[in-house]
Amino acid sequence: MSTPDATPAATPDTTPPVPVAPRVRRPTAQTLGAGAAVLAALAVGHVVVTAFPVDERVQASFLRPAVVGEPVELRYARLTAGEPAGSTVLDPDDGSLLATPGVWLTVPLTIEATGQPRALGFAELLGGDGRTYVVFTGGRSWFLPGTAQPGIARYATLRVEVPPEALPGAHLRIGLEQKDQRREDVADIDLGLTQADADAWAADDTPVLAGPQSDEPPEQP
Repeated sequence: MSTPDATPAATPDTTPPVPVAPRVRRPTAQTLGAGAAVLAALAVGHVVVTAFPVDERVQASFLRPAVVGEPVELRYARLTAGEPAGSTVLDPDDGSLLATPGVWLTVPLTIEATGQPRALGFAELLGGDGRTYVVFTGGRSWFLPGTAQPGIARYATLRVEVPPEALPGAHLRIGLEQKDQRREDVADIDLGLTQADADAWAADDTPVLAGPQSDEPPEQP
């Protein structure tokens, strides 16, 4: 007796499944706009920080421009620079003479204190050669006017030793505190010097006088 043929077992499908890509949610116009706004804000912020250094602006001095013979109003005083003079020899009015291979520049100053007694202590010359020449309260280059009383003019002569090339276009800056001029009024005085002044003074050995500070006006020659 014959038996029916057995049904062969099904062969399992070993074909790997085709991966289905996940659905990507497209950004809406609102999302794109917000992202662009963030990028724009960051860019603007970078420009603002780099173009306007806040710390430097906040700490900077308040420069008050003036010229020779013109009073400049500062928070603490009214300051007037007289006509500059120069030579290769300085007479400091102490019985000695000081010679220089450069030029001695002297600038007479009148200081009228405002509100309370003031002792100005900061001075520097911004040379036309691009260099800054600091004037100290001691040494060869010198500025020590003493204390000015309100209502009484104080007279002093600043002296600074510089190379001739520093003179044309030089500016004199005068302030209150020698070591710190941050957020403070500083006079910026154009001395009106030219190349002709530099050449003449560099060839002159007639002593230029830098007398002592005083509450009495200096004698006119």
